[in-house]
Amino acid sequence: MRIMRIVAAWFSLLVFTCSWVLAQDAPPRFEVFAEGTGSFLSKGAGSNGCACPAQFICPPCPPLSFTHGGGVFTGVRFRAGHDAIEVSYSYDSQTAQRHNRLDVFSLNYIRYLWTRSQVQPFATAGLGTDRFGGSTIASSGPQFAWNFGGGADVVLRRHLAIRLELRDYMTGPPDLGTGRSHDIVPSAGIVFRLK
Repeated sequence: MRIMRIVAAWFSLLVFTCSWVLAQDAPPRFEVFAEGTGSFLSKGAGSNGCACPAQFICPPCPPLSFTHGGGVFTGVRFRAGHDAIEVSYSYDSQTAQRHNRLDVFSLNYIRYLWTRSQVQPFATAGLGTDRFGGSTIASSGPQFAWNFGGGADVVLRRHLAIRLELRDYMTGPPDLGTGRSHDIVPSAGIVFRLK
């Protein structure tokens, strides 16, 4: 339920922010951004060593749990009207027992709802890879990951904006286990719009 409250709060903030729209020129085509992030990672069913050995009766696994942390999200975005392509890197420090680091590389498609306003909301989806690491164990190998989410740019000047986002990164669990791991990432940061 905590994750749902976070998602609802970010969505409410975006709706409130997008309600006061003012006309502007078309945005520049090339952007560089840096954002601070929160991170709420579900570890998937059967994580943290809860694997069933070759027995007839398996012990019950602990319920799905979340760890939390924070990090940095950075990248470049190439815009053409309402459409954009983004290449990004995200680093999250986690408070998990075995993994304290998550690196994510992504290629995303972005669709802006409108572009000639002071507030420019968008939706996004993309593919990439992630890698879990830790100080006490060897890092996991790269895993396929995909993500989706949305956000809004609040344009301060033609070449400067603030970005608010919420994304869900999905991949396999960091440890032995089954199911899917979700990393819910709210973020906020600055955008330099260069050309």
